[in-house]
Amino acid sequence: MAVAASHADPNSKSNIEGRSPPPPEGAVVIDIGHEEQEAPKQKRFSWLKGSHSKKNSKKQSFQGAVGETTGIDITNAVVPKTFQDMFLFNSAVMGFGSKVWMHDILLAFDQIVTNVANTQRLQEECDVLALSMSKHHGPIVLSEYKAVMLASLRSLVRNWDSQHELGWSWLWENVERMLKAVLHKPAVQQKALQLFYNRLDETAMQFVRREVYIRFFAMAPTGQDYFKQSTTRLHFIIDKMTSMTMEMYQSPKSMVNDLSAMGLRHVGYGIPVEMFGPFVTAAVQTVREISQSEAELEAFSWSLDLISRILCRVITEGSTIVMKAINANSAPLLRKAVACAPRGERAAWVLHVQVGTQSISPLMWAIETGSLEAAKAIILDLLTIRADRDRYYYGVDILFERHPDIVKRLCVDAPALVPTLLDGLIWRSRTTENGQRRVNYYVKHLLVDEQGDFCKALEWIAENDDPKLVCHPVLAMVTDMIWGRVAFKTFMYGRAWFLFTLAVFVFSQSIVNQVAEDMDEAPTGLRVQIFVCRCFVYICSMGQWIVHHARNIVRDLRFKNTVKVGCLKIPEYLMEWQGWTSLLLTILLVTMLC
Repeated sequence: MAVAASHADPNSKSNIEGRSPPPPEGAVVIDIGHEEQEAPKQKRFSWLKGSHSKKNSKKQSFQGAVGETTGIDITNAVVPKTFQDMFLFNSAVMGFGSKVWMHDILLAFDQIVTNVANTQRLQEECDVLALSMSKHHGPIVLSEYKAVMLASLRSLVRNWDSQHELGWSWLWENVERMLKAVLHKPAVQQKALQLFYNRLDETAMQFVRREVYIRFFAMAPTGQDYFKQSTTRLHFIIDKMTSMTMEMYQSPKSMVNDLSAMGLRHVGYGIPVEMFGPFVTAAVQTVREISQSEAELEAFSWSLDLISRILCRVITEGSTIVMKAINANSAPLLRKAVACAPRGERAAWVLHVQVGTQSISPLMWAIETGSLEAAKAIILDLLTIRADRDRYYYGVDILFERHPDIVKRLCVDAPALVPTLLDGLIWRSRTTENGQRRVNYYVKHLLVDEQGDFCKALEWIAENDDPKLVCHPVLAMVTDMIWGRVAFKTFMYGRAWFLFTLAVFVFSQSIVNQVAEDMDEAPTGLRVQIFVCRCFVYICSMGQWIVHHARNIVRDLRFKNTVKVGCLKIPEYLMEWQGWTSLLLTILLVTMLC
C-alpha cells in the first residue's frame, strides 16, 4: 500500500539519494476449450474388441502380481517425475523397499552429487552418512543402492548413453570406497568413547579444562585475543566440546544442524578458521595423557576432527564480504560490499546468509552485536529506490517479510536507528509543481502484519517513551489514518454506550429516588421504572464487564501472560489503568447487586 499526499515543501529535498521517481500520475499500483465429441465406432473394427480385452486382462493380471509383491497399486499410480520419487518407486519394485539405510543415502545424495569435485566436502558427507547408517541393524550391501540409482536415472535422463553410465558408476564407486573405509568404525568407537567418559572423574575433567588452554595458547598465542571470557565460560566450552564428541556418534543429523548454527554464530564473532587446527591438536594431546587405549583416543580424535571440519566449512561459506564489513562495523566497507550485488539481489545479500539448513540475517546480527554503523548502512541501502528498464527495486517488503518485528527489535536494541527506518518509508519528488512537492508514504507494514491483523508497530513505538519519535511524519500520518478511518467510530460508539448506561444508572439511583419521599409508599409505576432501570444496568452494563474481564483473564492465564506482583501472578491486561479501573467498577456493581 502506498499512500500518496502532496503538500507545500519548497525547501525540502529527497531524503534518500538515488531514488527513481514513482510511476506516473493515474497509474494504479497495488502493494498490499472446445469439447471434442467422440466419433462413433465403426462396426468394421468390432473384431478388435476381443484382442483388446485379452491384452487388458493380461495387463491387469501383471499389475495385480506387482501389487501383491511390492504393496504398490500401480494401476492408479502417478509416474514419478523426480529422482527421489523414482528411486522410492524402483526400490519398492526391485524388492528393496525394506532397506531403511537406502533412505539415509537418498537424503544425502544431493549434497554428495553437488560436491563431487570437492574431495574434503565429499569425505565429510560420507563420514556423517556412515554415522547415520551405523544405526541400522542388518547387512548393508552398497551395490544394491547403485542398481536402484542407475535404474532411476535411466528412467529420468533423456538420451542416456554409455558416458552417463560410466560417469555415475564412477561417482558411486568413489562414494562406496569412502563409506566402506569408515562404515564399520562408528559402533566400535562409540562404545570406546562412552567407556572413556564413564571413567572420567571431576579431577580428570579439571585437568582437561586447564591443560587444553595451556597447550592451545602455546601453539597459537593469538588465540588469547578470542578467549577473553571468564574462567567459568572457558570451562563450559571444554565441557560442551566433550559432550559434542559423544553426541556426534549418538545423533549425527541433529548435530550437523547444531554445528551449522554454531558456525554461523562464529562467523558473526569473526573467528578465523586457522584457530581450529591448534585447538583440536591441543585437545587430542591432552586426552592422550589420560586415555588408557588407542581406541579411546582414536574415537575422540575422529569425532572432534569431523566437528572441526564442519565448523570450518560453515564459517568459510558464511564469511561473506557483508559479514566481514559488519564485523569491522564499517559503513564504507559495507556499501562497497553490497555494490558488488545486482539490484535484484542486494536485499538478499544483507538479509540472508544460508549454510546448509541454517541461516542468519546480517542485519539482525549487526543490531544484536552493536555494529550500528553497519546496520544503518544496511537499512539505508534496503530503503533506497532503484530502477532499471523493467522494474523498480525497493526492499521494504523483503525487509518486513524477513523481520516482521524489525520495529520492535530496533526500539529495544537500537532506538537510534528507528528514525532512519521511518525516513526510508518516505519518498519525496525532486520536482515541484505550483510550489508543492509530491510525497509518497509506504506504510502498509505499519498498519497490518503478514496475517492481515493489526500491526503492533505503534504499540512498540509507544512503549519506547520517546516524545520526539512519535512526532515523525510517518507515525503522524499512520495514527491520523487509523484514528480517522477506523478507531474514531468504534471509540465514539463505545463511549456513547458507556455514557448511556451511566445516565441510566444515575437516573435510577439518584433522580427517581427523589420523586417519592418514602419508597414504601411510592406508586407502582415509579417502582417499575426503578426496577427496569436497575435490571438494564446490572444486565447490560455489569454483565458486559463480567464477560469482558472473564475473557481477558482466561486468555492471559492460558497463554501465561501474567505479571508477578509480590507472591501473586496477575493477568497482564490489569497492568494498564483502563483494565484495573474497569475491574474495580465491575466489583462495585456486583457489590451493589448483592
